Amino acid sequence: MRKARKVLALLLITPLSLAAAFIAVGSLEAQSKPSVPVAEPQYMNSFYAVDANGKLIELERQTVTFRTKAKVFPGYASVKMTTEFKPGHSSVRITAAGQFIVRGRAPIDPVSRFELRALKASKDHRDFVMTQGHGSVFGASATSNPEEGAVGIRFEEYGADSYRITPDRPLAPGEYALAMRGFASELYCFGVDR
Repeated sequence: MRKARKVLALLLITPLSLAAAFIAVGSLEAQSKPSVPVAEPQYMNSFYAVDANGKLIELERQTVTFRTKAKVFPGYASVKMTTEFKPGHSSVRITAAGQFIVRGRAPIDPVSRFELRALKASKDHRDFVMTQGHGSVFGASATSNPEEGAVGIRFEEYGADSYRITPDRPLAPGEYALAMRGFASELYCFGVDR
């Protein structure tokens, strides 16, 4: 009977000791993780540039106008749908190695939600082509290439609710826009100088 009590006591004490050891290790691990707060955008799906010190830089926010241009000739026509907005250059300028922050972490691949694209700039406006079409008396075709002008980007978790966006390579001089993929009517714009 005494042996049975000792075995039973040993069986009860051993799991409790192991559980205490696991709890102690878990709490030490949690204490060793640094929890330095970082600045994040206030609103969902808002893009900001971030400098080397972690300071957020507000990007130029633009609502675009959709324009359709048609050229008609006897027996042939072409149509081009573009987005267009003024002025020709963004007032926000960043370096070629710029990084960006967007609030809106979700259990969905961010590449399918956010995009960075190069814009065509002139003296008085910026634009990018949405769709092109051509037709004749013999037939017609239309093309829409959403990847035209797209710049490759990488994502990493940033803060509690955001992503840090880093271009795959340094940005060439020019005009750029960040946007929600599929919502080209609201853009967050910036430019890169030589």
